[in-house]
Amino acid sequence: MAIAATLAVVAAGSAACGGGSDDAAGGNVTITFWTHTHPPMIDLNKKLIAEYESKNPNVKIEYQTIPNTEFNTKMLTSLSTGAGPDIINMDDNALRGEYLPKRLLAEIDPKAFGKSSVGEVEADYVPGTLDGAKDAEGKLFGVPSEFNGTAFAINTAHFKDAGLDPAQPPKTWQQVVDYGKKLNAAGHKQAFNFLYLHSGWYSQNFQTLANQTGGSIVSADGKTANLESEGTKEALRLWVELARTSGISDPKSSSRDATAPFQDLASGTQSMAIVYPWSMDQIKESNPDTYKNLAVVPLPQPTATSTPVNRVYGYFWAVNNASKQKAEAWKFISYLASQKERWLTDVSFVQPVKGWETSAPAKAMPFIDVIAQSYGTGKYDQVGPHWAEVQDTIRDAVDAAVFDGKPVDEALREANEAVQRSIG
Repeated sequence: MAIAATLAVVAAGSAACGGGSDDAAGGNVTITFWTHTHPPMIDLNKKLIAEYESKNPNVKIEYQTIPNTEFNTKMLTSLSTGAGPDIINMDDNALRGEYLPKRLLAEIDPKAFGKSSVGEVEADYVPGTLDGAKDAEGKLFGVPSEFNGTAFAINTAHFKDAGLDPAQPPKTWQQVVDYGKKLNAAGHKQAFNFLYLHSGWYSQNFQTLANQTGGSIVSADGKTANLESEGTKEALRLWVELARTSGISDPKSSSRDATAPFQDLASGTQSMAIVYPWSMDQIKESNPDTYKNLAVVPLPQPTATSTPVNRVYGYFWAVNNASKQKAEAWKFISYLASQKERWLTDVSFVQPVKGWETSAPAKAMPFIDVIAQSYGTGKYDQVGPHWAEVQDTIRDAVDAAVFDGKPVDEALREANEAVQRSIG
């Protein structure tokens, strides 16, 4: 739906649900909270935890970060065994594809937000943005810690080296190839690259392209694999051209550091990249000199006449259904969500409450117009049953086509059979 613009289980006992007192006991409460590793986010989480504990001396928040490459597996495994943290912070793909169908999460508690109903909570957010944490019945299981639209970054200094006008960025993927060849000739050998980090990154890049080409991974009802549709084949052909056959960069040269996924762009090695709002803040912190040369522009489309199509995704705070501290966990989440301006200024995380784009921090945010535009043309990813397995299959198909040179039709035929087995 288009969005309107405007682990293996961690064995420590303290990390398991039930480590604190029951809500009803009215005594001291320990809440466990897990996130992936994103340094600016971690820093703000620690500040907010200290503030909350100071205001609520009976509450102790035990915060744990998990390396990005292990995060999805460890979190899902722990909750599936009835353990895991009280509070999770997870992307909408995993929520809708794994956690909600397996009934691992607790429905949102509106009282924690000072509301009398879930509908009142939803009324604070831009329509459609909470869909990433809803089940098939429309019940809500989380609120967003971040909401991201997809955009494109160019290194303006590289463009000038190649005789390209930074004020005329590529509007189509073919122009990305054409510009890339000129950048190569000027000595910038990594003109454009995808990120080959883990299955989630593969899936999000694939769906970004498939949204534009009319492709899909599964049927609309989620019951049938659809990787052999022409639109889906076109998405993978486009990936292969951008990554390998055009020669504008070597996919094997892409950085594989999931903690700093945009290292190549930040270091000045890469000239063009698909980015998100938080990407730019991370680059600004790590490489301010390169950041000064970066411009954020709309995501290229298949053709100059294509209706712009984008991808949106979110991370959501949610509560483990096995938690013995659900009420207190939702109260802490409510406090996290109430700090929307700090999330924007400190981490460049947009929380899509109504009017967010008119706030002072938003107006001070570079490229705010491009970001807001990306929300207006964005769609959440398609998901289906056993989505972690499906994402692994997408990764294998992309690797086969990009790195091994397997024909697109053959790679997707094999992937389609594997996805059908997973969802069937």
